[in-house]
Amino acid sequence: MRAVFIAAVFAAAPVAFAQDYALDAPSEVHIRQGVEVSWTAPEGETGILEIRPEAGGRRASYAYTQNNPQTIEAPEAPGGYFLVLSIGNEDRATSPLTVVMAEASLSAPDSAAAGETFAVNWTGPASRSDTITWAERDGAVIRGAGYFYPGATDGTRDLRAPAEAGTYDIVYVTGSTILARHPVSVGSVSAALTAPASIHAGGNFEVGFEGPANSGDQITFADRGGEARSGIGSYVYVGDATEGTVRLRAGEALGSYDVVYVSNGGVIGRSPIEIIAANVEIDGPAEVWAGFRFTVSWQGAGNGGDLIYIAGADGAQYHYSYVDPLTGIVEIEAPAETGDYELVYETRGGQEMDREPLSVIPAPNPPGQLVVTQGRAVLGSGDAVEIILDASGSMLQRIGGERRIVIAKATLTDLVSDTIPPGTGFALRVFGHSEADSCRTDLEIPLAPLDPAAASAAIGSINAMNLARTPIADSIRHVPTDLAGATGQRVLIILTDGEETCDGDPALAIQALRDLGWDIRVNIVGFAIDDAELERTFESWAAAGGGAYFSAADAEGLGEAMTRAVATRFEVIDANGAVVASGLTGSDPITLATGNYWIVSPAGETTATIVSDEVTTVGLD
Repeated sequence: MRAVFIAAVFAAAPVAFAQDYALDAPSEVHIRQGVEVSWTAPEGETGILEIRPEAGGRRASYAYTQNNPQTIEAPEAPGGYFLVLSIGNEDRATSPLTVVMAEASLSAPDSAAAGETFAVNWTGPASRSDTITWAERDGAVIRGAGYFYPGATDGTRDLRAPAEAGTYDIVYVTGSTILARHPVSVGSVSAALTAPASIHAGGNFEVGFEGPANSGDQITFADRGGEARSGIGSYVYVGDATEGTVRLRAGEALGSYDVVYVSNGGVIGRSPIEIIAANVEIDGPAEVWAGFRFTVSWQGAGNGGDLIYIAGADGAQYHYSYVDPLTGIVEIEAPAETGDYELVYETRGGQEMDREPLSVIPAPNPPGQLVVTQGRAVLGSGDAVEIILDASGSMLQRIGGERRIVIAKATLTDLVSDTIPPGTGFALRVFGHSEADSCRTDLEIPLAPLDPAAASAAIGSINAMNLARTPIADSIRHVPTDLAGATGQRVLIILTDGEETCDGDPALAIQALRDLGWDIRVNIVGFAIDDAELERTFESWAAAGGGAYFSAADAEGLGEAMTRAVATRFEVIDANGAVVASGLTGSDPITLATGNYWIVSPAGETTATIVSDEVTTVGLD
């Protein structure tokens, strides 16, 4: 029911007409309800709407008459009040207002495990800043506990139980008034972990677990008997687990630690582990020819992210190569200047593991160079290419007036139309294009024989989304399922313009992919990356994935990089049957001694004769 009050006020002489002031408002509302009030006054006059207690005293709430109708919030205390229109410090109209208690209800399970997330049903007034949260049993609200804003007069939302076992109430709170309670008994939880007793520094290993798998649960490292902390090793969210196992990476600080299961901020399970010293030894040639590529093998506990580099007598770092833990071999180019150098093995954490002398000597004859070219990539019907495309917010930035995502889409369209053979297994996964502030990743083209027209249409429909994030690791984690139907070699290409921003560990995801035993190459294409350290990281990830990193600064460079990412790998074999170099078609020239060679690849074999000071080009078409 609405009450209407009109006040007739007569102006003193010489004005000869009357002006009316009026209020039109409900006569009864519940506490903290937004009350809609219509008001009238002479044209141009504005003032304040106030709610005052019947018993007198300070006003309970007010609002300026900026709008008509105007909303004013009812007091939190039930009782009798007056709604007053005040203009020019005078009360022009009043209307009685009764404020009654609001009503709410809650429905939820009677018990839950600590940290468990479950559904809560409610009805309530949904006044401004109402919350559904936790309170002591029959007591006060617990500050800092989980909560949510209802946002509507009824509905269902998830709420997370406290970390500590005990008896609690779920409460509907408006202002400081609790309108409804529902009792919940929260039980304690625990987790069991299975981890190796020891792991070498920097090593990757699997952890089996049984636990509540609540939202946000982690498996990570802690000091022996202590709380989880960063700096000991990696962490992984249990939600990323596959069949009760996760993969962790140890740090390089030796000592006694625990692998721990963390739920709701507390450790609920642990398994002791020792991080022990790793041992790596370089097995490389004593001398090499200046400017020539050569291979270096190593034995020991090497890890992805480790590298072998050439150091000069002055300590300067020359050429380097990140290791692939599965092969134990790297290929490095010797410096152009002759002299005494050293081969150095360095971990991802910067620890030097071994150092061996290397003498760079002149070649007996002036060398020549080899370039290997190819048209379309050589991929069979059992082979597959999967592209992971970054369509996050940063891809909306422009290069030469064109957005990065537009350039990337045009490049991918050319790739599926002109480079990857039709009928090759093809899949496209995209992240950043569906939800803002999200780590969502979607398989937009499931694995199937490549249909260039259909793939181009799907690529053309993708748009980057502002504020979307970069889940590189989670996208890689889906690749075993994405490419399960392939029977031959698999080429994974990650096209991104930024770093991981979803708390994932791409290095671990790549290692897990390689551990499947597939014939797979993980290539990374960095687009418009201006961070040298990030490019080195991408390079190490690609090397650990048996692939390569390609950098692209603009549209032309991106086209070249993506073409090289699906190029055919070849080996160069000398007259003695030894592999003296390897590479990808379309790559930089390879320096070789004069003589005859075989170039062997999945595309077939061909021969090349290297002549001093000349570039020999052969095709694998």
